[in-house]
Amino acid sequence: MDPAQVIEEFGVEDGLPIAAICAAQADRDAMVPVFLRTLDDLLELRGPVDPAAIFFIFHLLGEWREKSAYWPLAVLLRLPPDVLDTILGAAITETVHRVMAAVFDGEPEPLYQIIRDPEADEYVRSHMLHAIAMLTRSGELPRDATAAFLRDCFSQLEPREDCYVWSGWLDAVAWLGLAELKPLAQQAFQRGSIDPEWLTFKEFEEDLQYSVDHPDAEPLNPDGNLTLFGDTVEELSRWDSFKPKPSSDEPPWGMSEADGVPHRDPLRNVGRNDPCPCGSGKKYKKCCLT
Repeated sequence: MDPAQVIEEFGVEDGLPIAAICAAQADRDAMVPVFLRTLDDLLELRGPVDPAAIFFIFHLLGEWREKSAYWPLAVLLRLPPDVLDTILGAAITETVHRVMAAVFDGEPEPLYQIIRDPEADEYVRSHMLHAIAMLTRSGELPRDATAAFLRDCFSQLEPREDCYVWSGWLDAVAWLGLAELKPLAQQAFQRGSIDPEWLTFKEFEEDLQYSVDHPDAEPLNPDGNLTLFGDTVEELSRWDSFKPKPSSDEPPWGMSEADGVPHRDPLRNVGRNDPCPCGSGKKYKKCCLT
């Protein structure tokens, strides 16, 4: 399968295009420049580009740790939210931080620009703060520089209310054990930057203290996977949207005993950071909990 056929298959196959992904993986050297040109065509509005193709290109570049993709992918993530949602869908809340941390080239400014951009998707902005935390925890970003950036964010990020970027800001402070920023976090709660349905100040304190007490451990509430993005087929095969559809006689997840099956509360054991049982691919707190 040549590069043009791979791109075409990304856009036409129903479900996960495993054959096309494997063909790309087998010929990475040939595919990278084609992927970058396709991405550039989208960003420069040079003719139609299938959103599905960009979705798989995004993840394969992350799998390959392709540092030459870092800056153009950062531009992609600043596209208008409705456009970006068409391209990346659930990846906005599941994998964007892991891909961007994987392709990181040592310069944090592209991530900073996304986080500071009030026109960018609020969930992407939040997850770029997760990427910053990941890179700081791995030693790729200096802790002092990250702390200074997060301190500046407290006064610079807009809007001050009703924007999920503040959830990512709190996560980064807590996961990095930046106790010196706790007073700013408290002020953020007091001024209404943090919706208590996302996180309470008590929960934040618990997350922060755990990181202070266990600096080498994973965060107490990591809000999903904080490792670099891995094998595209293996990872995306776990997504509900790429799994075989259930048979038509299988009851939907919310059906009750009155509908003819024993009642089981589907939300009984679902935590705020768990995948939503509706199958959207999003976190419960970002989907049916709201």
